[in-house]
Amino acid sequence: MPAVASVPKELYLCTSLKDLNKKTEIKPEKTSTKSYVQSALKIFKAAEESRLDRDEEKAYILYMKYVTVYNFIKKRPDFKQQQDYFHSILGPTNLKKAIEEAERLSDSLKLSYKFTVRVNSDRTIKKQNLETCGFL
Repeated sequence: MPAVASVPKELYLCTSLKDLNKKTEIKPEKTSTKSYVQSALKIFKAAEESRLDRDEEKAYILYMKYVTVYNFIKKRPDFKQQQDYFHSILGPTNLKKAIEEAERLSDSLKLSYKFTVRVNSDRTIKKQNLETCGFL
């Protein structure tokens, strides 16, 4: 198992949680439940890898996509007929973990985005002051 990075990666995908949430959207397709299940498993694995890499933005997007795909699966008629089977494939705790991690990452990202906005605002003010004084 790879080691967990100690410091989160710098923000690089968006400037707010609202923008990041737009990247979590998935449009339902006419595909088999089996394909949805395979996609969900791949998404969850990628989310876990991103979490271990401390890529909070990517992990958040992937966990949210997992939850969305899981909800698509739950609405399928064959899921309703074989719930135990699909739950065993998807993992009994993956949904709970995805929701908990997405919530934790959401809180962390809100703070990170707020801090980034403040730092950028401070830099802009300093630059304007230097320009006003004739140093730039």
